[in-house]
Formats: sequence, C-alpha cells, structure tokens
Amino acid sequence: MSDPRSIPPPFQIGRHMMSLWVPQAIHAAAELGIADALAEGPLSASDVASRLRTHSDATARLLDALAVLGLVERRAGTFALSELGRYLCDGADGSRRAWARLMGGEHVWRAWGRLTDCVRTGKAAWTATSGERTSETETFDALSADPEAAAVFHRAMADGTRGAAPAIVEAAELRDARSVVDVGGGHGELLAAALTAHPELRGRVFDLAHAEAGAKALFAARGVEARASFTAGDLFAEDPPAADVLLLKSVIHDWDDARSVAILRRCAAAIGERGRLVVVEPPAPEPGSEVPESFAWIVAFSDLNMLVNTGGRERTAAEYTRLLEQAGLRVRAVRSAGGFYSCFDATRA
Repeated sequence: MSDPRSIPPPFQIGRHMMSLWVPQAIHAAAELGIADALAEGPLSASDVASRLRTHSDATARLLDALAVLGLVERRAGTFALSELGRYLCDGADGSRRAWARLMGGEHVWRAWGRLTDCVRTGKAAWTATSGERTSETETFDALSADPEAAAVFHRAMADGTRGAAPAIVEAAELRDARSVVDVGGGHGELLAAALTAHPELRGRVFDLAHAEAGAKALFAARGVEARASFTAGDLFAEDPPAADVLLLKSVIHDWDDARSVAILRRCAAAIGERGRLVVVEPPAPEPGSEVPESFAWIVAFSDLNMLVNTGGRERTAAEYTRLLEQAGLRVRAVRSAGGFYSCFDATRA
C-alpha cells in the first residue's frame, strides 16, 4: 500500500470528498439485501438482479463498486460474498446491515447535508435554521411517524450493543440488585443481557412508544419475557420507573449539557436514596493525551454526528463526572466496560 504522504495533496482532498460515494454504495447494498442474496453462494449480476427485482445493468455496476470495497469478490463471471460482506447479512453474528441502512438513510444523510448550518449556529440540523425545537424529543419524533425507520434505528442500536453488552453488564455490578431499568434502552438488548447473566433479576425498558414492539419481540427471542417489561414514556416529561439500578447507555451523548442534566436529575429521582445510576458512555480522550488514530477518528466524527443529529456531544470522563455532580449525583467509581465503554457508577450525593 502506498504511503498516503506520497499522494498529491489535491488528490488527497479529492479522494476525501469522493468518499461520500462509499457509504451510499454500502447503504444501497444493505437496503436491497445484496448480501443475503449472495449468502448461499456466488451468483451472476443478472441472477442477483432477478432475485432482488432490480435493474440488471445497474446491479452489476453496484456489485463492481462493492468488489472494489472488498464486500464481494469476482469469481469466474459471478460475484461471491466476502468475509467482510457477510456483516451486511441480516441476522448474522455482528451484523451491521441495520447500521448501514441507518447511516446511509435519508434522515441521517439529509441532516449531515446541513453541517455548515450546524457549525454556524451550534444547533442540530433540525433547528439550525428555525432556531426552535418543536419538542424536546424532536430528533426522534420522526420515528413515531415512520415505523420502518424506527425499526431500522432500533435494530441498528441493538446490533451495536449486542457484542459489548456482556462486558457492560459485568462492569455494572448487578449481583446485589433485584430490579433494573434500561433507560432509553430501545429494543432492550442490554437489559436482555443483564437478565441472562442474573437469573434472579427483573427489569424493564423505559423508552418512547415506537420501541415497544421490537423490545417485546427481543425479550421473547432471548427467553426473558417473564422477567422483562416495557414502559413507554418521555424522559423529558416524566421520571423513569424506580429500580435498584438504572442503566443509561449511549443516551447522554445525544444531548447538550442542560438537557443531559435534566435527564440525570430524573434518573436521580428514580433511584431514591439507596439505588444506583450507571451511565455507560465511551469517554473522549483528555486534551493532549495520545490515543490510537482509529479511536481519535471515531471520537471526532461521532462528536460531529451528535452535533448534526441531536445537538449532543462526546465528552471526557471528567466532563461526564461534572454533569452527574450537577444533577445531584456522586460518582462512586468509573469502571472500564471493555472496548471503548466505561461505566460511571453513581448514587445520590
């Protein structure tokens, strides 16, 4: 592989700009189900098109691009699914099909097209020009009106949580708990992992109503439906259900400081004097610290994604601790949860 520094700077910038084509090609493959069509063996482009009811020539051209990306391989006039491409299969272990459908889909794509407005105003794309939110949950309100988009969103979140869930559950230290609530838990992938690891535990997901059907289906699939339930509610309007432990994974980074503190205060009310709140987030590196380039990339672009889509941000461990303290909570411990995640274990101050 050539040294990137040897590539002329104008071409480097051009290649960065043309990279916008890549997620759209992967999104199209995920949306159409190309990986599933190839899962049982190689097919010609015309056979793929026949199965998917797509245009034959256009399908061949998309497959050519996917071959360049390493998602499929050319084999004697046919296309075969590569090891990488198998992660676009629906239901595959570690599948990222839903994530590709979400990130390349209309809602996210259109929001990123407003990045310039977001940087000018400091507001999310939804409000960058109007200046006012229509509701506190505005970013997610569109999902209530679009069941398919809601299903893709929650499936993507569940797929992203599944691999990390066992380490998070261990770091959350739920051994002495009898009840747990997964706040903003979507389809309940983290809750299901907690109930599987702790057979005496009972729990529920607290989230907007569009997550309920998927959560109940997931509980049944995991065999925990007798100990799991779903409560629909708006975290900006009501406290979550009371429990020994509240889990709050990948929620606070969605919001600005004021809304984050409002959420944390409602959680503080729900845990009472003896309960615990466990905030699960991947802390950003402290300024000036050395981190792997891949992690720096993830943090920087995830931070922009939060700005564009929700008005939130990625934060350092110190910044998460300060938010918890502002909400009247005391951080007892910060434990690594494997990978990028950490568990901020807090009680009422």
